[in-house]
Amino acid sequence: MKKFQLILCYGLALTLSGCASTEKAEPVPIAELKAAVAEVAGLMKEADIVQADLLSHDEYVKGSNYLAKARRSMSGYQQADYILEKSALGKAQFQQALKNSKTRTPNAFRILEARHSALDAGLKNSEDLADALADVDDDLRDETDDFARALEPKEFSEFQKKYFALEIEAIQFRELDAVKDAIQKAVRQDAEDLAPESLRAALLDVSEAENLIAQSPRNPRIHEDSVTWATESSVLLTDVMDVILDAPGTPEDIALKIVKQNRELAKLSEDVGSLEQNLKSTQSSLMEKEGVLKQQNQELESTRSNLQETESALLLQNQELERSSTQVRFQKAMDQAVQEFPDDEAAVYQQGSKLIFRLKKMNFATGSATIPAASKSMLKKVNDIIRFIGAEIVAVEGHTDSVGADKLNKDLSTKRAISVADYLASLAGGYKIGYIGYGESRPIASNETNEGRAINRRVDLVVTAKK
Repeated sequence: MKKFQLILCYGLALTLSGCASTEKAEPVPIAELKAAVAEVAGLMKEADIVQADLLSHDEYVKGSNYLAKARRSMSGYQQADYILEKSALGKAQFQQALKNSKTRTPNAFRILEARHSALDAGLKNSEDLADALADVDDDLRDETDDFARALEPKEFSEFQKKYFALEIEAIQFRELDAVKDAIQKAVRQDAEDLAPESLRAALLDVSEAENLIAQSPRNPRIHEDSVTWATESSVLLTDVMDVILDAPGTPEDIALKIVKQNRELAKLSEDVGSLEQNLKSTQSSLMEKEGVLKQQNQELESTRSNLQETESALLLQNQELERSSTQVRFQKAMDQAVQEFPDDEAAVYQQGSKLIFRLKKMNFATGSATIPAASKSMLKKVNDIIRFIGAEIVAVEGHTDSVGADKLNKDLSTKRAISVADYLASLAGGYKIGYIGYGESRPIASNETNEGRAINRRVDLVVTAKK
């Protein structure tokens, strides 16, 4: 140690005197340079413990700056005497800071306790809170003339409140910053419109957690459940937004259902993995313990049965997800059809797993299968909706009223179905198209009135969506 101190003083003397020697100096071992920097770092830790950054602010800041320069030089290209110089200067500043702190602590020890609690809460992990702490510290030093006197009771109360408020904010930041970041991300993704209920629940849970932290910041048992709820709400909001953003137009309630099903699927998959691991363990035991072969075989069969039940449950869940996705598309298609077509022109309704487009005004000329120009625009709109659905097959069904001979009506309805199918094919909707003519065999209204016969003269498009 004596040798190190001599080297340290020698380096400092060289720098401060500015003298130069014609003789080449002996290189300083890197281990001794590291030891010099480490000694200053140790003094800084001691200064932190006694809160010298408050009690002897100027010396603490200067010491920190010198230490930073010495550390940077260790990985740079500075000469050893520069590192020794900065280390010596930093050491002197921290020693003075410790000396000042010892003298000033009696006038500040009670307020130091309040400040220490705020620091322990992780206050300096937030840049904004660290700046707020610096402001309070400056006010405290000004009020006491750098702790030349003790605080009066009223002054002590005011500063204690300020440090306690910072402690509360530090705990709220520590516990809820990630939650708030997730919520803000969802807000930037338009959660107010896309998932208002999930956003509202998350904001309410965060507010409740902040309030409980403020009421009892030093008792985690009071607020830990509310922090957990806020965290879970933010995760749920994020998952719901992911579903909606992946499938634009998905209503929030459907997205919530999908998230719930995905979580159940994940849990089932986890259970399956656990069961598979148990199965492997059981098989290994069968090979190692032949004496209990019968019992282990029974356990194996039970495990396999459980695995099959779990796989069946997974299959059902996947089928439910597919139905939910198709239902969303069907509902949006029906909503769009209501906006696009008057009731007397076309109607759309769901029949089981299929969507039926009932075209009431194809306006074929009597005995003709040529599509009128006015009806082509309607078919284009229908094609757009069918493409949105993601159709796999579209069956075109032609129908007539009961006027005329059965065979003529069937031939005419078939020709009209072919005309509509050909036109849809020309629009390149990306789906398969079939056709059939039913003639007068499938009326949906009475053929005894003009109104009923008009309803029966129709073309139906039966859409099967892709899974």
